[in-house]
Amino acid sequence: MDNFYDASQGVTEHTGFPNPATDSYMVSLDITNELVKHPASTFFMEIAGNNWEQMGIFAGDIAIIDRALEPRKTDTIICWQADSFIMKKLPHVPRGTTIWGVVTNIVHKLRS
Repeated sequence: MDNFYDASQGVTEHTGFPNPATDSYMVSLDITNELVKHPASTFFMEIAGNNWEQMGIFAGDIAIIDRALEPRKTDTIICWQADSFIMKKLPHVPRGTTIWGVVTNIVHKLRS
């Protein structure tokens, strides 16, 4: 691996193929631990339709929903309405609608 040091910037740049031995120094990332706080009450749903594209959420993306959370006024939630699940921002939920869970994360697919 080549190392370049630019003294004026105080930056080291690493180029080339990384040394496999450096993996032993890295802390592993547990994606489930990062995205799922309450495993027993967390569900995954695939987004259908294009109603949320302006928010960067597309058909095929995966919503991670936590039913253990109490919704906050700025949350995106999943609710049960007219015999189906729909996703809404909490302030736009009609009275009497059953809130099913809080969307905590969206997994955006870049490639199928």
